[in-house]
Amino acid sequence: MPKKIAPAFQFIGNHPALDFINTKIAVGGQPVELLCSWEDVLEWLSLMNFYTKEQLDAVIQKWEYGKGESLVEEAIALRKSMLTMVQNRTRNIEVSEEDMSCINKVLQEQVITTKLIRTDHRFAAEKQVALRKPNDLLIPVAEAAVDLFCHYDIRLIKKCENPACVLYFYDNSRNSTRRWCSQKTCGNRMKVTAYLERHKNKDTKES
Repeated sequence: MPKKIAPAFQFIGNHPALDFINTKIAVGGQPVELLCSWEDVLEWLSLMNFYTKEQLDAVIQKWEYGKGESLVEEAIALRKSMLTMVQNRTRNIEVSEEDMSCINKVLQEQVITTKLIRTDHRFAAEKQVALRKPNDLLIPVAEAAVDLFCHYDIRLIKKCENPACVLYFYDNSRNSTRRWCSQKTCGNRMKVTAYLERHKNKDTKES
């Protein structure tokens, strides 16, 4: 039997906020959660380069395993609100205060420190977000959501046209004609399906 490939994070959204929304995918028509543990959340944050390996290693040593479990719940709640906002905005539906509050809740307690550093014979200000509790790790995700809704054209946020796919992307293609999350996966599947459907209809007419 062929070896099954475990579902992996998808980075096809052309924006961090959409890539975070895409941490819940569909396999065989069934929803699959990719943020099952706080290690999964840390891995995603690392792959997005929101934090260095050293920063995350320090977090793991600082907080006991049990304390990090609330991070998963907070991450999933934040993702749900972000997805609802994307769905509503792309359909011209008013966004709820509750969903915006979920983003603002993450941001309102952040503590930013500034340090004077020297680089290449120049001075610079280095700003860092203080990670006082596990949920503070989601601050760059919430900031990405603010960036998406404030600075990007909502009309260019699209869902993959494969009905069985749930992934979103920001269409920065020429003439904004992108239709699939990936041409190699959903794009090819839909083209094959359309081809078979055409030939089925042709055979039906000829018989």
